[in-house]
Amino acid sequence: MDFDIRKLSPNESNSYRELRLQCLKNYPTNFTSNYEDEKAKEKLFFQPFIEQANSNNFVIGAFYNNNLIGISGFQRYERLKIDHRGIIIQVYVKPQFQGKSVGINLIKFTLSEAFKIQGIEQVEIDVIESNTKAAKVYEKIGFAEYGIQKHFLKIENNYYDHKMMMIFKNQYLDSLT
Repeated sequence: MDFDIRKLSPNESNSYRELRLQCLKNYPTNFTSNYEDEKAKEKLFFQPFIEQANSNNFVIGAFYNNNLIGISGFQRYERLKIDHRGIIIQVYVKPQFQGKSVGINLIKFTLSEAFKIQGIEQVEIDVIESNTKAAKVYEKIGFAEYGIQKHFLKIENNYYDHKMMMIFKNQYLDSLT
């Protein structure tokens, strides 16, 4: 299957919104945001960054036949003492394209773009512990677990633990050679 991966351009903000809302609706236990709250917002978190082509906060998209089928967002931490770090968030691939290497390529492309940013030395990624498929993809890329936050999400009377993972720039670049 041929698919393209690239940064979303300013005119693709609404396509991002549509896919982001779809993932929240279809996988409510995998994300901290919820569909109802996000749908009510005029702009989702990444929309202004996409529209302004922000180089520190961006969304990578996977496209099949010019249709957005997957997203991966990168957010650089803003505070001076931690701006050498960033986090990959809002990773999602439409169900019919899962298991076809779209997700792993989205994350790798996101890392490559993040590590081009002056000063970025490490990137974090989080996953709900029960989402074992995603965790395996992250581990395959080279992310290492550095902690578990128990009862991170509470949906009705069910709790979900949160696995925190990280990769350093030199580790990632070494893995490419």
